[in-house]
Amino acid sequence: MSSLWTEVRGKFVAARAILTDFVVPDEDDHPASVPEDGLPAWQEKLISVSGLPFVLTYPASKGEVTQRLVTCQRLDRAADTLYLWAFCHHRAAVRQFRVDRITDIADAATGELLGSPLAFFAQFEIDRSQRSKPGWGLNVRQRADFVAVLNALMFMARCDREYHPLERQALEDCIARYWLRFEAPGDPDMEAILNHADRLAPDAETFFVSLNRCAAEPRLVRLLKESAAEIIDADGVHAPHEVYWGSKIDEFFKNQG
Repeated sequence: MSSLWTEVRGKFVAARAILTDFVVPDEDDHPASVPEDGLPAWQEKLISVSGLPFVLTYPASKGEVTQRLVTCQRLDRAADTLYLWAFCHHRAAVRQFRVDRITDIADAATGELLGSPLAFFAQFEIDRSQRSKPGWGLNVRQRADFVAVLNALMFMARCDREYHPLERQALEDCIARYWLRFEAPGDPDMEAILNHADRLAPDAETFFVSLNRCAAEPRLVRLLKESAAEIIDADGVHAPHEVYWGSKIDEFFKNQG
């Protein structure tokens, strides 16, 4: 595990071209048995895992142990089995992993082992009886929208491989505006939200998926464009990657219009 982490440290944010959401089964991955679309509404609550990068130790079908750098997309449950959908950077494709077959999980940023994979991913599951109380006090739809904004903005903040404290401040301002404009209940748990955002390392696919979700709500589009511009301006340096991806935001929403 340590050798792979040394290799990928600092490299889990990539400005890659948009990829279509597909699964290519091979002998190393468990066959896809969960439908890609049409998830029940309660499963949308698992979206909080989206954008988190990990190194997984996972057995291949021939018995050898493999290590994969992945960027998570979501968790699904089929019958009694929990599945992780993630972009596998080794395979350059979206793959499905059975959580009960993951033997080790490590933080891609620090290399820290995170304990039992089943226990770790359980924290992202919300029991059906808890549907009225999703994380941060948001309802299911608000949480999904808000996580999409976080993923898009964290991609912008990290695309030049330098997450500046002033960019974090711009993200905090965005969070406050979201709570105000969308009349979210109470005050945002700023520390918890920012700590969650600090761990996100979305790739370009997650970035475009997030833009696509925001496109359906004009207020989200305005908030995202304002906040992305603030992140680009935050440290006083307009890095080429920031300018490029900022233009992609404008281009994407213009095409959607």
